[in-house]
Order: sequence, then C-alpha cells, then structure tokens
Amino acid sequence: MELDELRAAWRQLDRELNAAWTQVDLRADGLEALALEERRARRIDRSRMSLRRFGVWQLVEALVWIAMVVVAATFWVDHRDTPHLLAAGLVLHAYGIAAIWASVTRALLAGGVYYTGPVLDIQRRLARLQRFTTVSTVALGLPWWCLWLVATLVGAKLWLGVDLYAAAPGWVAATLGFGVVAMAASVWLAMRWSRHPPASPWLRGMIDDLSGCNLQRAQRQLGEIERFERA
Repeated sequence: MELDELRAAWRQLDRELNAAWTQVDLRADGLEALALEERRARRIDRSRMSLRRFGVWQLVEALVWIAMVVVAATFWVDHRDTPHLLAAGLVLHAYGIAAIWASVTRALLAGGVYYTGPVLDIQRRLARLQRFTTVSTVALGLPWWCLWLVATLVGAKLWLGVDLYAAAPGWVAATLGFGVVAMAASVWLAMRWSRHPPASPWLRGMIDDLSGCNLQRAQRQLGEIERFERA
C-alpha cells in the first residue's frame, strides 16, 4: 500500500513539475514576444521619423522655390522689353514651378506611407517614393549645367545692375554650349551607371544619395524588421 501511495505521489509530483515548466516556457515565450514587438515598434518609430523629416524638408524646399518664382516673375515682367533678360527670367520661372511640383509631390508621397499596414506594403510605397525622388532629382539637377549661368545673369542684373550678356555675349554663348555638352555627357554616364554601377565607393554613395538619406534610412530599418520577422 505504501508503495502504491509513493508511486502516486511521484506521478503527482511529475505532473506538477511538468505544469510548472509549461508555465515557465509560456512566460518566457511571452516575454520574448513582448521584446520582439518592442524592438519592432522602435524601428518603425525611427523609420517614421526619418520619413517625416524628409517630408518636412520637401515642404521647406517648396516654400523657397515659391519665393524664387515670385522673384523670377517680377524680373521678367520688368525686363520684357529686353529679349535675353526676358528669356532668362522665364526660364527661371518655369524651372521654379517644376521644382515646386516635384517637392510637393515628394511630400505627398511621403505622407501617403502609412505605418499601420504590413511591412511589405510600406516598403512598396517607400520604393515608389525613392524612384520618384531619384528621377526628379536627376531631372532637376541636370539643367544646372546651364541654369547657373541663367541665374547669374538674372542676379547680376537684379542686384548689381550689370547686363552680363551685353558685356560678354561670346562668353555667355560658349558657357551655355559647354553646359549643353556637359548635360549630354551626364545623361550618358547615368545610363551607363544604371547598367554597370561604378566601382568607386564614393561614386556609388553619391548615386545612392540621390534618393535621399532619410529615405534610405527608413527603407533599411523596415528591411531589418522584415528580416527579423522572418527569422
């Protein structure tokens, strides 16, 4: 009888120990899940902050270009009787409108990235924003091979009262010609690098920066979350 009672006591003790270990495992799993969720939330918060800074910066750029458009419009209206000054003011005016559109579009695309959905959906929206940012940055950056001269002509006349084209038309024509050649070379390099990225880390970094540092940071943090969830 005592042996049967001893066996029953061991079985009861074994059941209690198994139940206790089960509770420990459940608590450990719960703590691990809580830690994982907290880590995920921190990474999403950092990614959201990077995207927010990007969007705010785009709005600041749009405000700056609005001011520039007002200056350019006033300039070409005041010099509409001088063909080359009229043309310079109109070019800056048109470029400013394009820059405003690009900045506002980037800000809207950034605002359309909602962090309440799946990580893959967020990454797709960020990828679309990165593509538009890269293309618009290149499209707006290339004209500056010639646009810096146009801006210089406008600035010299506006603030110094000097008409550079009237003073040195040959230099202005040669500089514009060089700018056109440089733009064509830049387009050729961009097409070449899209197929065969340059070996130089500095050049690769410069190309990557076209999509925006904050966007790269946000995309990288979301990628870490996705890899973490798959593990």
